[in-house]
Amino acid sequence: MKRIKKFISDMKKELDRIRWCKGKELVKNAIVTIIFIIFFAIFFTLIEYIVTLIMRIDFSNIVERIEDLF
Repeated sequence: MKRIKKFISDMKKELDRIRWCKGKELVKNAIVTIIFIIFFAIFFTLIEYIVTLIMRIDFSNIVERIEDLF
């Protein structure tokens, strides 16, 4: 039981040390986070789209044309 009380006491001390964000700082951090999420969502969607387009290309025709040149 002593270990549990010590754990809770230590946890309260650690929580008192935390510097919580104020209103303006919290809004600013939330906006930055949302912007990054949107950016990476668009980025990965574009990457997936480009990879899909590349996979649809029929490279056999291109290889045949190159072989015909030589």
